[in-house]
Amino acid sequence: MAINLYESSLKPLRIDNFLFVGAGRRACEILANASLPCFHYTEDKDNEVPSTYRSPDFIRKMNIRTDMILDALTAGFTVLHTDLDVVFLKNPIPDLQNVMVKADIATLWDSIAYNAGFVIVRPSWFSKKIYREMKAITGRSVTVDDQTALNSQIDRMNRLYKFRGFSAVALNARRYLCGLDYFEKGRRLFAAKCSECVVVHNNWIVGREAKVYRFKEHLQWMYDKDAYYTDPGRRYLTYANPILWPNTMASVSEELGALKAALVFGQLLNRFVILPRFHCSAAELGLALSSATRIKRGRSAVRGKELSRIECPLNGLLNITAFDAVFGDSYRESSFLQHPLVSDDVKTGLSPSYLITHAQNMDLEAKLTSAGDKRGIRQFVVLPLPDRNLTEADVLERFGNSTSRVLVFRSLYRTVPEISDAYRRAELERKFQLAFQPGQYRQLQRQS
Repeated sequence: MAINLYESSLKPLRIDNFLFVGAGRRACEILANASLPCFHYTEDKDNEVPSTYRSPDFIRKMNIRTDMILDALTAGFTVLHTDLDVVFLKNPIPDLQNVMVKADIATLWDSIAYNAGFVIVRPSWFSKKIYREMKAITGRSVTVDDQTALNSQIDRMNRLYKFRGFSAVALNARRYLCGLDYFEKGRRLFAAKCSECVVVHNNWIVGREAKVYRFKEHLQWMYDKDAYYTDPGRRYLTYANPILWPNTMASVSEELGALKAALVFGQLLNRFVILPRFHCSAAELGLALSSATRIKRGRSAVRGKELSRIECPLNGLLNITAFDAVFGDSYRESSFLQHPLVSDDVKTGLSPSYLITHAQNMDLEAKLTSAGDKRGIRQFVVLPLPDRNLTEADVLERFGNSTSRVLVFRSLYRTVPEISDAYRRAELERKFQLAFQPGQYRQLQRQS
């Protein structure tokens, strides 16, 4: 994420007075190889091991921020600290310089508390006292994180010193936004513009893989590792979920079934799957706003009944960490073709839109051909197999020689091809069981 912070924010905004601080030597070596400055501050024993959210290891790693900032304050520096899961949409420094004329400390507002992940601190007596007390508090308990300690100390300092010169500021919440306020309350489940926004913290979501996936869906991931966006030889396939199903169970089953079909097609044809948009209920998403159903509504393709179905990304249905562990190298986010690093050759190299009809999905043909495609496609090439199911041989025969950079399918409902080899069939099913773990938008563990 460090390199993405540089590529997405620091580099395009021409911010060059920065220093990455590493909690492990390996992290600094990686950054040095990318010609980015990194100070090896400490060697955490689990620095290369992902930690479970709110676990003692997770809290210990977060609390390194306190020591780092306190050392810089003691040396007389004004510190602007940012976590790596942050994106700058505009240069925040002019804003912050104005704020800090009078403030000792200013932070992004985390919807309900001061945020320890984006904070600017002057080396005043008040600020040093706050961070010394934070260090003492977090040192006494492995269950107290630095943000909890920061808020308790700001509250305490306000009680004792508010009229004696101390000033703590919550930055303008319309311009400096946490993940809850930007993505959920801002009704931004996909890439959207925000003319006021300066800084967005991609928090209120659990897991590195989910954070990266959300960055990618929102066109905020610019790290082109292994030519993720720019490989001239890669080919892709994409499809849509055009039917609004009559209930949650049917929707989840049909759309995840189509995703399985797409992944099988991708493996057979050596193509990366560009995800579609999925459909979730507000309850499935777990969104923190009662008006969530106004993000996107639709009508049932079965009875014309209006349903509270919301267009959602994959993390609204599945656990991204589990999915990426199996299929992380097989897919791209739904906004992939909008990304500025993707070449025009890929963006315009679309095949005709194919609709495969066979024994398992013939009853859907009328629904799938009656309405236009949200991608602007209204003409479909129908490939009928009315008397039998689709096989892997059919897929290879009809699409194996396609030279299109992007194969386009109207839909892939009920279109998982039959695999002839029993071992490969069992292995594929095993992968699906591992990867398709239910998830919620914030990736919190579902309650049974």
